[in-house]
Amino acid sequence: MKFNGECDRVYLNTTSTCTLRDLALSRSIQISKSNSQCTVVWNPWIKKSAAMADFGDDEWQSMVCIETANVALLSQTLNPGESHVMTAAVSLLP
Repeated sequence: MKFNGECDRVYLNTTSTCTLRDLALSRSIQISKSNSQCTVVWNPWIKKSAAMADFGDDEWQSMVCIETANVALLSQTLNPGESHVMTAAVSLLP
């Protein structure tokens, strides 16, 4: 996927590893995960970036957020004392 505007996408039923290809730096960044059924990909683009107090107006150009998640019908409900552990491992590939 290439960004050409604001992106805030939830991918359900995704347990596989994600690979981000950084063409500018000739590298790939790999995100593997466990106990996560969803992936969220986010970039605020121009307008939302300018409206965020804790985000530089031009920072949207050099970032993407790839989140390990369990959302919507795949969310986890925990009772007191219960836990759920998700992991994300980020690797830099040549």
